Amino acid sequence: MTNTLWLQMSGAIAGGLVGSCAGFLANIIRSRLEFRRHRHSVASALVGELQALREHVSVHYLVRLDNVGTVNAQHFPYHLFRGGRDYMPIFRSLGQSIGYLPSPLPRDLAFWYTGFAVCLERAHELNDLARQNEPGCLEAALELAAVQRSELVELLDTGDDLLRCLAEQSEKLTI
Repeated sequence: MTNTLWLQMSGAIAGGLVGSCAGFLANIIRSRLEFRRHRHSVASALVGELQALREHVSVHYLVRLDNVGTVNAQHFPYHLFRGGRDYMPIFRSLGQSIGYLPSPLPRDLAFWYTGFAVCLERAHELNDLARQNEPGCLEAALELAAVQRSELVELLDTGDDLLRCLAEQSEKLTI
């Protein structure tokens, strides 16, 4: 009888150990898949926003900056891009989640978006100069427009690298 009791107890203990190990492994696998899915979602959302921002800046805003100071330009063509709106809603909503991305990407993204925020502030300043429409403002606006253009071109170039890295992460993590 003791032998049978011992076999039943050892079977129950072994079953408990095997079941708890299986549950532990299943939980680790589920957690890892959830982490990868979250990383993929963050990377995909940021790719979309970066592409939209880059396209808007390169197609619309840089063209206007190129026309500043030419005969074709009106006083200052900044009225349609004031820089006062929030052009980065996805980054702002996912700000705490960029830490899920691999190591240099969160730093590079924060650097890029900070640079873009500075360019937005400069666009706002150019819009204010356009509203003043005073003769002394023209020189300041031309100088500011040249700085803005060079910084935006540099920002768009670094945006290419960021988009490539984010797209690689998004593709690599597709489940």
